[in-house]
Amino acid sequence: MELLFLVFLVVPALGHSEPTEISDPYSDDGCGTTRTCFRKPSDCTGTSGNETCEMFISWWPTDDGKGTNFALFGAAKGYIAVGISRSTGMPDTDVYSCTSELEVKRSYNQAKGHENIPKPLIGVTGQSVLYEDNFIKCQFVRQQSLEDGDDTFFDISGKYTYYSLMAIGDTLGDDGNITGHRVREGSDRKASFSEAGDVKNDYTKLRLRKAHGIMMIIAWIGLAAPGITVARYFRPFWSNRNLCGGKVWFAIHRFSLVTTFILTCAGFVTIFVAEKKFLMPKSGAAKFLHNIFGCIVMALSIVNVIMAIFRPHPGQPKRKYYNWSHRTAGMTALVLSAVTNLIALNNNDPFLPNLSVTTLWVVIGFVVYHTVTWLLYELLPKVITSQKVPEIDDIPMSEGKNTGRDGEVDEDPFYKRLINYLYTVVVIAVTVWVSAMLAITKK
Repeated sequence: MELLFLVFLVVPALGHSEPTEISDPYSDDGCGTTRTCFRKPSDCTGTSGNETCEMFISWWPTDDGKGTNFALFGAAKGYIAVGISRSTGMPDTDVYSCTSELEVKRSYNQAKGHENIPKPLIGVTGQSVLYEDNFIKCQFVRQQSLEDGDDTFFDISGKYTYYSLMAIGDTLGDDGNITGHRVREGSDRKASFSEAGDVKNDYTKLRLRKAHGIMMIIAWIGLAAPGITVARYFRPFWSNRNLCGGKVWFAIHRFSLVTTFILTCAGFVTIFVAEKKFLMPKSGAAKFLHNIFGCIVMALSIVNVIMAIFRPHPGQPKRKYYNWSHRTAGMTALVLSAVTNLIALNNNDPFLPNLSVTTLWVVIGFVVYHTVTWLLYELLPKVITSQKVPEIDDIPMSEGKNTGRDGEVDEDPFYKRLINYLYTVVVIAVTVWVSAMLAITKK
């Protein structure tokens, strides 16, 4: 067992409240009746329960009614913090942190911006901090109000209600103050910090994150990948068949990519509504890179749609420039979408911590399978028929009869139909499975 650190810092002061004795402040005894509990996950029962508890915070009034007891524990190497907030997010929040350096720190998150400003530890007594096996436990009493307090020391005497926040982080600054958090949770409603009750997690962000992930998986695995595949390898086939006023391949390509664009836009807006900001490097390297690549994919999608709307007709001099630009933008977006999805699903810095690691490997497997399928589409025609797949300008997009051009084929060969059927089944299976895993994952 690692070295056990324990410190009890007791600062008696005239008129200050002392901690109310309870049998086990880190259990769920009395939650909702004699004290208020806030936890992650929501079924966490405290240290006396299962080991899946990531954060557990509780508070209850002192016997004299002038103070509020706080008990915190969390799986963290740096700190666990409780926030008394006037907003649903981090801004305008009075923060109290228990650190692995065995200190209780106070800070304030500015109402505008996201800067965390260290503040003097006023109105706090009876601090005790324990750090063992990468778990932090602590207790302290906070006065409910101070006549000589600053305007960032919120009055919790019962006149006002506040949102509650809890967060854990694995690093501290050089001065021992808290830095960016690893996990943060917010309450679903305002509550009093002077009365017993119950606070539940706000799952709005979780639902929006899930919706974002599902839309992006459907867009880029379920639609974009097969849509680009059809345009790249199936132009010569179904040449005498039309669908929705155009060639079959073009109708499939157009539907897939237009729907991809719509879902990408919706997913892009959804995640910004959830996060309310652009995630910077301090939020984690993986989250930052996911943001960067996601924005590039969104930009390429917009550019490609604009190019498609104003594309030159086949045979016009500028058509070849459009072909290469459209193809390059589309392929780059497809590759970056795969990278972006894999970053989001990685287990070192996950957006959904409880998402099964199998999901990541399924998407990796699909990327490999998709690459192998494209290699087969490229190589088999040369090996079996010694024919070259026509270039982009070879096959018209509009409705019309087969003109007998070289390379146009009414029926695709059996090997290609087989590969196509298998590819379609895999695309549907992966899209449905990953979307389902995202939908059912718990916080």
